[in-house]
Amino acid sequence: MSGKAGFTPEDPEDSDNRHGNPLFEGIFTALNWMTVLPVPGASVFDRTTGARVMASLPFVGFVFGMFTAIIMWAIGPISGVIHVDGLLVAVLIVAFWELLNRFMHLDGLADVSDALGSYAAPPRAREILADPRTGLFGLATAMLSVLVQVAAVASLVDSTVWWMICFIPVLGRIAGQVTALKNHHAFSPTGFGALVIGTVKFWWIALWLLVTPALAFWCAELISPLSPLTSVNTPFVAGPFPAAINPAWLGGWVAITAVVACVFAALFSRRLSRSFGGLNGDCIGACIHLGASISAVMLAVVANAMV
Repeated sequence: MSGKAGFTPEDPEDSDNRHGNPLFEGIFTALNWMTVLPVPGASVFDRTTGARVMASLPFVGFVFGMFTAIIMWAIGPISGVIHVDGLLVAVLIVAFWELLNRFMHLDGLADVSDALGSYAAPPRAREILADPRTGLFGLATAMLSVLVQVAAVASLVDSTVWWMICFIPVLGRIAGQVTALKNHHAFSPTGFGALVIGTVKFWWIALWLLVTPALAFWCAELISPLSPLTSVNTPFVAGPFPAAINPAWLGGWVAITAVVACVFAALFSRRLSRSFGGLNGDCIGACIHLGASISAVMLAVVANAMV
């Protein structure tokens, strides 16, 4: 999943003393490993480092969301002069997400799809997983996942809940945490997977499942429903749902979306573990990308309901 991460060649007895502040080390190392941002990471790589990175993973999603909001607001003045199609904006946003993480999660999804689609025994499936070449299964799955994200983001761009786009990267990364829960194990004693898989505690995920909807509620309360790409302030309108759309409902829908993405990740991780005899970093990347696609579709449902 990441060429930046691997165990420190020598495991000194005082490695615990070389770790920094847990919060800052986790956040900065997660940004160092999972993005192209020039952020300094940890000085020692072990499972303590891996655990801190995985605990901070959704924070990386919030950084993606912040940049997404900047893109939307930057394009806004341009759309006031010339028409900027929502589909084009969606393509730019999804392309930016992929570039910001070096296509890391998309690559993991492609590798996992090739290995899973082979229906091979675990030893052979792991060989396919390690093959740098991409086959038809991998190419098709990666393409479909990206297309789903583009279509969903395009539905959200001009809607009164446009800001929900910023939560898609967060929800995908919460799903990715599920793949590294303590009930999972890495099939290799080395590499990124061995650093992080089996380090995540359930309460970390539960905490993010509380924080993320709360922030969504806050956004619904404070951010204008006027999309930066529209010139008319469209009020909240009740769609086909039984209750009127309101900030509390939107926060609740984000919570439901997060739970659905996590349930998918749990089931998919079990399937991958049986097929490969364990998990690796590619499996985390696949769950992040598919979790983001599922979340994008569910959030787009709200946008379509409010038309």
